[in-house]
Amino acid sequence: MVWVLHLAHWVKTMHSTTNTTANTLNRQTECSDTNGDNNLDQNDQYWASRLIECMTTMGEQKTNSVLLTLDGVQSVKPYKRYPTIPFYFGNKHWRAFYHCHPSLDNELVEHGHYHFFTRQGQNDEWCHVVALGMNDVGQPTRLFTTNLWVTDGKWFDSGQLSTQISILADSLDEGLATSWLKYILLLFQYEISDLLIARDNKVERLFPNYHEQCFLDRSIYYLSEINVNLNEQLTDIFSPG
Repeated sequence: MVWVLHLAHWVKTMHSTTNTTANTLNRQTECSDTNGDNNLDQNDQYWASRLIECMTTMGEQKTNSVLLTLDGVQSVKPYKRYPTIPFYFGNKHWRAFYHCHPSLDNELVEHGHYHFFTRQGQNDEWCHVVALGMNDVGQPTRLFTTNLWVTDGKWFDSGQLSTQISILADSLDEGLATSWLKYILLLFQYEISDLLIARDNKVERLFPNYHEQCFLDRSIYYLSEINVNLNEQLTDIFSPG
């Protein structure tokens, strides 16, 4: 049996969730302390505000990142990458695509996930950084890293990849879905940095001094993973104290 998802069954719920979340967070942003007395990281607030702007626009358009990614698709086929041309951002030093496949974990409720790649090294080679799991109402649920055989490409250490996220520049000429993806990376950059460190530590622990053996071991799929809640993340940034 071919596993497919018919989008019409979940469009209404997805854009409703996005609209409700954005409206709530907009009210919190308006009421937050702008005088610096709450000692919040202004950089975090900036990226959070930019993300909320994206979510507000999505709510007005009755859409979200997944619906925009799958625009025009009648059914989603397993393992197929969406969109046909990946999302590019950060002066084309970053790219992302979305796909779905039967879960490796029977308890995992996930519609699909975005994979993020960046160029690295002297030859600007693509390497996988992190993946973002999405539920069936278009909301992020987890961040995770995978073994090298899963995505192929080159392997770079956590410090190099974390730096690539921190130097991502803002741009107003990117598409709505592309901007959302970029701001998600920036909003969760510290969590992603920790994930990448945990990834490297696991490889070293499993195969000290023989990392290539780990990279080819198909019994090892995930290297690190955390659950995320976008609403809670944004609320914490704008909550006083």
